Order: sequence, then C-alpha cells, then structure tokens
Amino acid sequence: MRKTIAILFAAIGASSLSACVSTDDALLRTVPVGSGTSQMPPYDFVRCVKSKWTPIAPKVREYSPSTDTQAVSVPSGGLTSQSVVLLIAQASASGTGYTIYGDVAGASRYVAATRACN
Repeated sequence: MRKTIAILFAAIGASSLSACVSTDDALLRTVPVGSGTSQMPPYDFVRCVKSKWTPIAPKVREYSPSTDTQAVSVPSGGLTSQSVVLLIAQASASGTGYTIYGDVAGASRYVAATRACN
C-alpha cells in the first residue's frame, strides 16, 4: 500500500512539473508581446527583471531552460502554476536580447517594467 501511494505521489509531482514546462512551451508558440536588448549581461538582466516584476506579481520564477538561455516567468497561481507571462533572455553581442510572451493586455505592464532594465 505504501509503495502504491509513493508511486502515485511521484506521478502527480512529475505531471505538475511537466505542466509548467508545457505551459511555457505553449507561450513560446504565441506571438511575442515585447522584445528588446539590454547592455547588462544575461544574469544581471534577469535579476533586474525579476526585481521589477516582483511588485506586480509576488511569485516570479527564474530558471535556465538551456545552458545559454535564462527565463523569468509569472505563474498563474493555480494548481499547476501555469505561466501567464514569460521572458526569454539570451546573450547578444552588446549584452542581452530578450523576448516577452503572454496575453497582450496582461503582459503590457511587465513589458513596461522590463524596459527599466534596458
């Protein structure tokens, strides 16, 4: 019985983690709501963005989807913590290039806050 319960909880945990990734993947397939460049290095830029987004949404996630990409996202706060706004940042010749994905109406304040880190 204990083994069955442990397997059940492991499956629930794995499915909730995959929900976050698939939601971010879904946002990546949408039309970007903003983009730009910053003269800051990627890690500094992402920290700056996170500090600007936190007053708007207290739960801001920062992670690395790949070795050369940094991401900042705002979970919806539901059970699966699906992201409603996603910023992808990569190193560029002059610092960092970034793209923001999300609903146009909801993401506009995040785009404005991100511009403070340019």
